Amino acid sequence: MYKELGPEDHLRMLGLGADELPEVVLLLGIFDVHEGAKRFARYLDDARFSRSETTMSGLPYYLGTHKGTRVALSACFGGPMAATFAHTWCGAGVRTVVQLGWYGALQPGTSLGDVVVPRHAERQDGASDWYLAKGILADATPELAGAIAEGLRGRGIPVNEHAIFSTPALLAESREVIADWSRHGWHGVDMETAATFAVAKHMGARRAAALLRIDDLVTEEHSVAGALPAELRSFMRSREEELLHAVVEACAATPA
Repeated sequence: MYKELGPEDHLRMLGLGADELPEVVLLLGIFDVHEGAKRFARYLDDARFSRSETTMSGLPYYLGTHKGTRVALSACFGGPMAATFAHTWCGAGVRTVVQLGWYGALQPGTSLGDVVVPRHAERQDGASDWYLAKGILADATPELAGAIAEGLRGRGIPVNEHAIFSTPALLAESREVIADWSRHGWHGVDMETAATFAVAKHMGARRAAALLRIDDLVTEEHSVAGALPAELRSFMRSREEELLHAVVEACAATPA
């Protein structure tokens, strides 16, 4: 049923015409999807909130621009939610999707504020298996991921490009599991990237990439259960706008 929906159906779910589609969709992986989306939408020009009133889905998102590039921003939490948004946008005809968000560090030598532009994500997210057969890589488009990484380095922001692990169950992570992921070389763990990459690949999106910042140092017992000091919280947010702009500019500068 839903698998057979066509572009017109997805456009209807978004409440858009084909000529209103954005050139880039940013999916923001975040706990508080409402406030997170609102905060990041402020980094776009002329951003407006939209939710289709003509369908049951009523998918919420923001539409705006950055230096003339049309951008949509949807906030999601976890693989299934990321897959729903990625599926709808790609099904409507969008060709560039970038996952933004945070990850838990699994390797020593990293610190809060570090950035990763992963080349692929381990598919343990709970949604990607519905889009790709076992053994098929959930990976970024090399040219786009490379352009984003290069754009960040040009701003003086160090970038790691190693693979990450996408999990469906944040609070089920035990010390034993975290140690195992670290031993196997995964740079970090998130919840959305594998799903977004898999859906984009399945749906025929021309390009997909991700940019994630460290949220917690799980191998060092730094937990999301602990409150961040105000000065550290301010530091964590200090480059959000710059990172978002770097992503959009890399998308615009790289041929689709």
